[in-house]
Amino acid sequence: MVNRPTTRMVPDSRAGAALGGAGMLVQDLILVGRWVLGEPKRVKKGARSLRIARVQAQRLRKRRRHYLRWGVALAALTLARPAYAQQPGVVTPFDLFDPESGDGVKLGEKLHLYPRLEVDGTFDSNIYNTENNEIDDFVLSVRPRFLLKPDLGRHSLQVYGGAEFQRHADVTSEDSDQYDIGGRAVLDFASRTELAIDGGYRHGIEQRGTAGDQFLTDRPVEYDRVEFGAQLRRTGGFLEMLGEVRLAEIDFEDATQGGVPVDLSGRDVSVQRARIRGSAPSSDHTRIFLEVSGNRVRYERDDPISRDSDGFAVIAGMRLLLTDLIQLEAGGGYIHQEFDNPAIENVSDINYHLRIDWTPKPDVEVTALAQRVVEPSPRTDVPAIVATDFRLEATKVFGDRLLATAEVGARREEYQGINRSDLRLHAGLSAHYRLTNNVGVIGRVGWRQQDGGDFGRDYSGVSATVGVRIRM
Repeated sequence: MVNRPTTRMVPDSRAGAALGGAGMLVQDLILVGRWVLGEPKRVKKGARSLRIARVQAQRLRKRRRHYLRWGVALAALTLARPAYAQQPGVVTPFDLFDPESGDGVKLGEKLHLYPRLEVDGTFDSNIYNTENNEIDDFVLSVRPRFLLKPDLGRHSLQVYGGAEFQRHADVTSEDSDQYDIGGRAVLDFASRTELAIDGGYRHGIEQRGTAGDQFLTDRPVEYDRVEFGAQLRRTGGFLEMLGEVRLAEIDFEDATQGGVPVDLSGRDVSVQRARIRGSAPSSDHTRIFLEVSGNRVRYERDDPISRDSDGFAVIAGMRLLLTDLIQLEAGGGYIHQEFDNPAIENVSDINYHLRIDWTPKPDVEVTALAQRVVEPSPRTDVPAIVATDFRLEATKVFGDRLLATAEVGARREEYQGINRSDLRLHAGLSAHYRLTNNVGVIGRVGWRQQDGGDFGRDYSGVSATVGVRIRM
């Protein structure tokens, strides 16, 4: 799924707020009129004095009605102009959908544990993602997970983890056990500023047919990944700022091919990334932004060639509210990656980012995304891969129980240093139905295809999944 922003620029035109604002504005105009025109002067009692007082009061009431009519007209003109602001006012399918949820287990006065269990059954027509001799199989996946969450008031802390156990009906050599654990803390400072720190460990496998699956090993390639990050953000003011650093260490376990050991330590890598982003409004409908990022890639081994590199990217653009239902974020810039090995040509190219969020109705949302990134390479003869992603996703909710999603996407991976470029396409349909307050069922069908050009791997496949989600 496409990641979604937490806020959207929308016109503030709610009827209740408008009527309340109109009433307060009219009252203020009346008070101002009374202050400017003054009250009738008090006179001594008597017939003549009473007549003078009545005439003055009539004149004052006429003037009040006159200025009140102008005041109401002015208020109407003011309220007729929508005031655009950054606030969560657009209703999306994810706001209407009510998924299964659990109350959790109370471990203390301010400590809750939220366990959940996911069980899926998948049929895959090509489990190895090969062009010839395709093998199909049925895969059972069991994923227990937990979330530990204390109540810290304005601050927050989460500890999470889980595992995924995959078992194949026929090709048992593809069975795998994956697990992870991590945490995230958010410190809420004054002046709309917060600091988020996260870290975690994951033991996982690489999917067949991806860039790392080069040798058709006897079993899926396993790796250990340790990652830490920190993000400082200031939001809600005229100038919004964000600074972030991320550190990752990835170590690959040795594999076998036809029973012969394959040393994968040449793939072990550390990646350091940092970015700074600032944005400010240029009008009621737009915000301009500038983002500068850098990366540092270091491999554990330099044979047969050195693949270490450093790079940076600059991108500038704007977030534009085209209508109250369509929001566009577009930017362009420059991307550069310089390699330590002088025999490898540096990467210097156009950088871009595009995201469109369209909500034609509260129960429908369409999102489009395009972006580029430089990633570490799994091959010892390739220093880096420049990846370009395109995705289009449409989501619709039916009532508050059923959420359906359709997605298509494309990913191009350009291998630096060799003449290879892979194009991977995918499409899928999924549905999530809340059966009870604690139980949900999911269904998903998907199609994939890769064109490896003259030097890569070509393959295609389809899959179908049915599963259950349990939250306690």
